[in-house]
Amino acid sequence: MISSRRSAGGEERFTMDVDESLLLVSIPRPGVALVTLNRPDQLNALTWPLIDELLRVLAALHERRDLRVVVLTGAGRAFCAGSDVAGARERSSIDIPTRYEAQQRTSGLAIAIRELRHPVIAAVNGPAVGAGLGLALAADIRVAGTSASFRDGAIRMGLSGCESGISWHLPRLIGTSNALELMLTNRLVPAEEAERRGMVSAVYADDQLLDRAIELAGRIAEFSPFGLTTTKEVFWANQSDGFREAVDRENRSQILAVNTTDSREAMTAFLEHRKPEFHGR
Repeated sequence: MISSRRSAGGEERFTMDVDESLLLVSIPRPGVALVTLNRPDQLNALTWPLIDELLRVLAALHERRDLRVVVLTGAGRAFCAGSDVAGARERSSIDIPTRYEAQQRTSGLAIAIRELRHPVIAAVNGPAVGAGLGLALAADIRVAGTSASFRDGAIRMGLSGCESGISWHLPRLIGTSNALELMLTNRLVPAEEAERRGMVSAVYADDQLLDRAIELAGRIAEFSPFGLTTTKEVFWANQSDGFREAVDRENRSQILAVNTTDSREAMTAFLEHRKPEFHGR
C-alpha cells in the first residue's frame, strides 16, 4: 500500500519503499502522481529491476482511489531508450520458454499503463525508442519537449519492429503506411513531426514540459474519478478489443527474432559501433 506525506515545501510525497535509483514517485498536486524513470546516465533504458519496479508501482497506483491522473516521464535527457542492449544480448542465449516469459514482462508495462485505472500522460522529454516508444504510445495522452524524438529501434537489432503494443498503437495514430515506413526504416521522428502527425498532442520548450504536463493533469484531476475511469475504459474498449491479443502476437514474433544469429550479430555490432553483417539465419 502506498501512503504519502507532505514535504517542508508543501509537495505531497509517497512514503512507499521505492528504489529511487530506478524510479522517483511524488504527488506534485492533489490527485496527480508523477512517476519518473530514474536511470539518466543510461538514458532510462529498461532493465529487469526497473521493469519490475515500474510494474509494482503502477499496480500500487491502480489501488489509490484518491488519485485521478498519472504523469510518466524520464530523468535527464531521455524519456526511455528502450531495453538495455547489453543485457538483451546476454538474454538472447537463454531458452525460448524463459525468454518468452521475459518478453511478456517487458511488454507487460504497456498493458499495465493501458489497464491502469487512472489516465496516463506521457511527458516525453527526449528520445523514446523501442520499448520506450511503446511506453509513450500506451499512455492516454502524450506531450513532448522540443528535444523529444521517437524511433521504433528494434529492426536495427535484427528484431521485429512489433513490440510493446507499437504495431497496435502506431497505425491508429498515423495510418498504416506511415507506421510501417517508420517501423521498417528505423527513422527518427522529431517532436515537431510527431505533433504534425498526431503522435503527440502538443510540443513545449523542454524547461516547460513537465510543468505543462502537470498542469494538464491537474485540469483532468478536477473531474470525478468515476467519470475519468469510465471514460478511459470505454474509450479504449470501443477502439478495439484486441490489444492484449496484438501484444501476444508481438511477443511470439520477437522471441523467434531474438534467437536468430542475425539478431545477436546486430546487437554486437551496435555495441561495437560497426555495421552488422547479416546471413539470414
